[in-house]
Parts: sequence; C-alpha cells; structure tokens
Amino acid sequence: MNRWPDTRILELFNIALPILQAPMAGATGSAMAIAVANAGGLGSLPCAMLTPDQILEEVAIFRQHSSNAPLNLNFFCHQPPPRDDARAERWKLALKPYYQELGADFDAPTPVSSRAPFDSDSCALVENLRPEVVSFHFGLPKQALLDRVRATGATIISSASTVEEAGASPGEGLKKP
Repeated sequence: MNRWPDTRILELFNIALPILQAPMAGATGSAMAIAVANAGGLGSLPCAMLTPDQILEEVAIFRQHSSNAPLNLNFFCHQPPPRDDARAERWKLALKPYYQELGADFDAPTPVSSRAPFDSDSCALVENLRPEVVSFHFGLPKQALLDRVRATGATIISSASTVEEAGASPGEGLKKP
C-alpha cells in the first residue's frame, strides 16, 4: 500500500519516494545525488559550475554507484551581464577600507562568475548522456535547444523565479505534475 495519496510525481520521475534533491550549484555533487537516488528519490547533479569533463565524470560516478535510478541534470539559463572592469574597480575602491580592516589582499584579481548558462555544448552533453530528467533554473533555454533536449526523451522541468516564467513554462511544453 502506498502512503502517498497523490503519486503523480512518483510516476513522472519513476521514483519510489516524493523527494527531489535540490541541485545546489557549488554545494553538492554525485555523492548526494547517489544517496538520494538509492533512497528512492530523484538525485540531481548541478551542472552550472562544472566543465563538460566534470559533468561527464560526475554522471559516470552516479551511474556506477546508483541502483539504475533516474538522474536529473540541472543547468542555469541566465543571461550573464557583460564584464565591466571599470565598474568592478570602482566597487573595489569603495570597499578598500574593509579590505584593509580584514587584512584581505586588495591587489588580488576580482573574481568572475563560473556559472555558465546552458548552451549548445551543454545540450550536446545532454544528448550524449541522456539523463532521465533535465531541469533549468533562471529561465528556459532557447526553443531550438529545448527541442533538442526534448528529443532525448528526458522529462524537462524548470523552476519559475518570476511570475512571467511561471506563466511561460506550460506554453513551452513542460509537464505539470
């Protein structure tokens, strides 16, 4: 007897428990995804901060150590702002007293984001790896990329971070549980 009165999410993702692991970029990897999947939930790999080689490695580790469980690969679909070194330098100068107070290296280079948006190369990885689920944060990819992901047979899901995104998702052919 199933303890869950509504099993649509179980059926949608082919999982035993209604647990979808948050794909926390920079905080989790294959070990967490394997633990969740082996417990009966949907394990997720956050791919936005990984190189293609790292994604391949994480998926291989997941497939080796999970019990034939479905896998979610998560990507970001944001539009990165253009790099503005002059602006970054103005901020750094404004914060100089805090650098000094905290003993931070003021001359260290300003870090840049390592969060890459979903692109054609990411899509080629999805086509090669064929995960059961592909999820997106911060919007959806361009329609041509979304169509390529859909052609792999993956279930596509997306978080909605704005009202507009929430309204757009069903029109893009995403499933509602």
